[in-house]
Amino acid sequence: MQEKRQIIEILQADVNLGLAPDHAVAKLAESVGVLFFKKGDYVFRTGDASEQYYVVADGRVILSKESPSGKIFTYLIAVRGMTLNAITCFKPQVRLFTARVAENATVLAIPCPTFKQWVLKQPDVIAGILNTMGDLLDGAYTRILDIIDESAEIRILNALTMLCSSIGDKLPLTNNDVAEMTGVSRETAARVISRLQEAGLLSKSRGAIKIIDKKQLSDLSTSPFFIL
Repeated sequence: MQEKRQIIEILQADVNLGLAPDHAVAKLAESVGVLFFKKGDYVFRTGDASEQYYVVADGRVILSKESPSGKIFTYLIAVRGMTLNAITCFKPQVRLFTARVAENATVLAIPCPTFKQWVLKQPDVIAGILNTMGDLLDGAYTRILDIIDESAEIRILNALTMLCSSIGDKLPLTNNDVAEMTGVSRETAARVISRLQEAGLLSKSRGAIKIIDKKQLSDLSTSPFFIL
């Protein structure tokens, strides 16, 4: 019983699933499978079939795409209550991204047909998903302009500001994570983060960045940064 309650709470942590009535979420929880992954494991890779809807229960999972040249672009750093490329559940297609576990993680899995049929009975959830998709489209355009027009430092500021607003002031990021997310070299990311630390905006520890001055960070950034 305790495990089911925990599963329901994790599902309700999702911004859209939380719009459904409690009894509906409890019904969905009956179809959940619990998966455990070690650091470095893959939940799925680009090109895999979209058979499961995934929600992160704990740990950290990085959603990314690798270019033909081998360069990795990070689109999402998923923590508790966040989904992994969920939109693929709504049409038959392969995974567009790779989901790699950055630290030991527990992930909830629901068969895509089950999830899709459940969503179609929840009008508030449907409205929430449509709203989220609209935000993602707007954000995608913003990120394209950001990468084209802005300096490396501004791109990193924008990314940190967005993550701080969505995850909190302690960001589970390495310099390499920041580099992959903003399309800069690891050396450039390290240099910019070091300058921001010297300016008192953040502090850096092993595998994490803590935002100290949210207001100044936001004031220095120029626009939202798209995180899929």
